Amino acid sequence: MKNLLIYINPTDKRFSREHDDLTRIQIDNSLSLGWKLEDILLATNFDYEYRGVRSIIVGDYTVFDQDRSTKIPAINQLFADGVIENDLYWFHDHDAFQLVPFEVSLEKDTGFTSHGYSELWNAGSFFFKKSAQDIFLDIWEYMNLRGTNEQNALTYMWQNNINDINDRYILMNQTYNIGIYHIDKILSIADKPIKVAHFHPHKKRHLELYRSRNLLPERLLTIFSKYGIG
Repeated sequence: MKNLLIYINPTDKRFSREHDDLTRIQIDNSLSLGWKLEDILLATNFDYEYRGVRSIIVGDYTVFDQDRSTKIPAINQLFADGVIENDLYWFHDHDAFQLVPFEVSLEKDTGFTSHGYSELWNAGSFFFKKSAQDIFLDIWEYMNLRGTNEQNALTYMWQNNINDINDRYILMNQTYNIGIYHIDKILSIADKPIKVAHFHPHKKRHLELYRSRNLLPERLLTIFSKYGIG
């Protein structure tokens, strides 16, 4: 399995201060969990290296507004450039943290998580194979046709079964994406141990939601403290 992060900054071509921390935390965390260097993929539109992880350069995609991210066109470029091979890929946002080691066996082309309290796809953590290339092209097409973000585009695709997408994805258990909203309800339906916590650690209120529920391993808290978080 490959561990994929994406960050595009078309203006400054560098990480924001917060995302610089988050990128290092993600790499530190992944290495501490036993990921191999070659399985940690970081796609950016600028050169970057930390602890042996070098960025894969992708295009300067325009962000139309704050709700339309660049992850979908970046993934499409990774497909077009032959970066996506015969592996399982886990994409997750910089603020979605793996808590424990896990393996995923995906029977279909994609595995999406929802918000848990609604049917909307949560774009912060999902799994895909090489065979899903056309699905991501479709997501980008419907983002543009409908002038919306990837979550709404994919929801439209589900509702209308565009190109038989409903036969090609698995709705993953919420354990792979525990967000900050309705957290106790979401925890009640999630497989244990919790695999992925999705929150902004720089925001003390967010951090406390997880720490007060004893969800964060000491290993990750130690990494946070390295960057003055906690």
